[in-house]
Amino acid sequence: MLAAGLLLASPLAAQSLVLTTESYPPFNFETDSGELDGISVRVMDVLLEAAGVEADIRLLPWSRAYAEAQAEPGTCVFSTTRTEEREDLFTWVGPLVDNEWHAFVLEDSDVDAESLEDLQRYRVGGYRDDAVALFVEAQGIAVDTAPNDRLNARKLAADRIDVWVSGEYLAPWYAQLEGIGELRSLFAFNDTVMSLACHPDTDRAPLDRMQEELDAMRSDGRYAAILQDVLESNGGVHE
Repeated sequence: MLAAGLLLASPLAAQSLVLTTESYPPFNFETDSGELDGISVRVMDVLLEAAGVEADIRLLPWSRAYAEAQAEPGTCVFSTTRTEEREDLFTWVGPLVDNEWHAFVLEDSDVDAESLEDLQRYRVGGYRDDAVALFVEAQGIAVDTAPNDRLNARKLAADRIDVWVSGEYLAPWYAQLEGIGELRSLFAFNDTVMSLACHPDTDRAPLDRMQEELDAMRSDGRYAAILQDVLESNGGVHE
């Protein structure tokens, strides 16, 4: 796991990066002990060591984390959904994780919908500036956005929204933390990957080494072991 603040890949590391991230379990989050953990965080730790890179990591609100990676060479943001609109804005290392998007309701909800078009007649909740909410809005669906996705679990339980659009792992994770009961997926509507997105003027050499190591991890079983361990442990997310 990575301590919040400085991630040291090697005492001999000659290159460094600034990494920005947000709380977005199970991919990246802060534990009760104040460390950063998650699928992407553990993968990043391996990639940094393999590339001989040291990194200063900053846990920030998503909008700020994303903006800093756009503004400063040598700065990267993860885990970032790789979309067509973002493709040319960054240099990418990935995929760190796969993230299918779903429309969720409470288990006993009587909401009936099979597509995004069907959601027009319901109150839909999402996460402000998140790729999921932006995608749904682009399909002409009004989305009541919250400043963080965990609040949508509370809004769903309080009958302030009918449907919650979010990632396949994130929404059930937050529902469990909030104790709101089981969620039911109405349908999946997009299959995406999330990656490390770096300012385009960032030195490409260490990023290439990181990509090579990531490809190797996905082939030799190390990636699958990280994924299973985090999902089974539920990570000790900071309350």
